[in-house]
Amino acid sequence: MWTRQTSAGRQGRPATLAALWREEGGASAVEFALILPLLIMLLLGVIQYGSLFLVQTRMNDAARDTARRLAVGDLKTETDAEAHARALLADWAAPFTAVAALPRPPDHDVSVTITVPMRQAALLDLVGFGMGGQLKAEFHVLME
Repeated sequence: MWTRQTSAGRQGRPATLAALWREEGGASAVEFALILPLLIMLLLGVIQYGSLFLVQTRMNDAARDTARRLAVGDLKTETDAEAHARALLADWAAPFTAVAALPRPPDHDVSVTITVPMRQAALLDLVGFGMGGQLKAEFHVLME
């Protein structure tokens, strides 16, 4: 049977189950063990969605730069523009799809659209939910 040690170090009377139930030693460790998985999921979610925001920003920059170069004539064809957009994102392992379009009358704007599956764009797929769909960056510039 369990016994309780007194402050003098002697064995005291046997501890009852009710006394053990009221014992608060280790309560904070148990509370931390209950909260730790939630904190880890929160941290992993921040990392995962932060990487998606980084990819989205890079895609926006690539679409803007490609559309501008196509509009001012630095890039001559739609194929050149699509290759340029993919080259700007080449250091990322995701399979980016770039579509460039020169203006067709009566339109006067150049458009560049870059898409990538969200699940493949994230640095790490840690959380496992909310990753369906595609990231899309689209930019339009008037032809000069």
